[in-house]
Amino acid sequence: MPSDELTLRIQRIYEAVNAVVETDISKFMPKVIKDGNRIGFYQDWSGGLSSAEIENIAHILIYNVANLKEHLREWAKSNGKDKTEVNVAFKGSQELKIIKDLSNNDRHGYDPKRRGNSGKSPRVEKFERVMCMSAGGKGSFISLTFNGQGVPQVSKSGTGEAKVIITGDILDRDGNKIGDLHETLLKAIKDWEKVLSEFGVQIPSN
Repeated sequence: MPSDELTLRIQRIYEAVNAVVETDISKFMPKVIKDGNRIGFYQDWSGGLSSAEIENIAHILIYNVANLKEHLREWAKSNGKDKTEVNVAFKGSQELKIIKDLSNNDRHGYDPKRRGNSGKSPRVEKFERVMCMSAGGKGSFISLTFNGQGVPQVSKSGTGEAKVIITGDILDRDGNKIGDLHETLLKAIKDWEKVLSEFGVQIPSN
């Protein structure tokens, strides 16, 4: 069984994931624009959060994912597991290395000459809260409309989904895009989940 501290660390990651994703689209009321007999909507997916608040929420998840490494190593050492498996997983995951670099940059300041674990000197150009829609597989569809009161509504079939997420473009030292923050975080979490599974640690449902 994992220690209470490790369990708490894992739960904090999933709580932080929930904080950057919102699936209840009806919470995001648009600004209604009326002009004579015409009506329009201006949609802002920030949900009233400031740029600083959005960035802070993102960094909480970045920090929790990046700093699970040492806690996993300590747990493995205390429970008869091979702690080098944690290092192997980290070295084999570019996503984990990028997230670790982003965490270190936030703590110590960004230096493009310091290539970090990933070798890319990664940085997030701008943290944003945006709508993300996917139609899913063949035959699936998804659409976004507004009802008479301006409440956004999603219609879908099949595996389509809509959610509002906090993300941003990850750039290398030369300004080239090397990833999407949200996708990179989810992949990094999956890589930690593989280690937890190998150690026999039950992953909490999220």
